[in-house]
Amino acid sequence: MNSKIKSYVGFAINKGAAIFGLDNILVSKKKPGLVLLCKTASEKSKKEIKHYCAKKEIQLIESAIPVEELVSKKGVKIIALTDENLVKAILQNSDKDFKCVEVVN
Repeated sequence: MNSKIKSYVGFAINKGAAIFGLDNILVSKKKPGLVLLCKTASEKSKKEIKHYCAKKEIQLIESAIPVEELVSKKGVKIIALTDENLVKAILQNSDKDFKCVEVVN
């Protein structure tokens, strides 16, 4: 596991720059800069978040590592980050376990 990405996600959570879960992301007034999607999320959730990210032009990363391990919260499959600097740091440090997903309208 890329410990830098886990640290950046932890910083975002501590800073209050994280939105947990699909429903919360869809209704949030904050625009995320990045969405982390667990590869084990349901097909319906994947389809919905991909559509949302394409519509709002948000970067989407599919994580091979369970997102609940990254955030230390059971059952979390999707998390959005709103801090620009942390988003840039995660994108720069993404690796084989964190793959950018092309989202198209």
